[in-house]
Amino acid sequence: MYRKGANAERELIRLLEKYGFAVVRSAGSKKVDIVAGNGNRYLCIEVKSTRKEKLSIKKEEVERVRDFASRFGGTPILAVKFIGKGWRFVELKRNERVTLHVNEGLPIDVILGIQKTLGEK
Repeated sequence: MYRKGANAERELIRLLEKYGFAVVRSAGSKKVDIVAGNGNRYLCIEVKSTRKEKLSIKKEEVERVRDFASRFGGTPILAVKFIGKGWRFVELKRNERVTLHVNEGLPIDVILGIQKTLGEK
């Protein structure tokens, strides 16, 4: 289980670096898994990996990431690697349990601010 999560974290680090972000992994962290920044945008990321169609994280995990991000000055993000289906991302806006389905969330280019979602100007 640890290896699956660590591999997902390393994969996401490589992906973020391709987009020009400097990235630090906090192995065995109690706060966040990854901190990334590019001088304009700073992300505090909780990384999860699953073979299932959905994943939930508890309110306490959301609070931990949001608290750290607030003190750090970054955006709290949940990144989920749906094995065999790809990455999905969601900004953690409220201190509540979050459930993310494989067809929900945002792709990486939207969460990084590179591409806007439909409806954004």
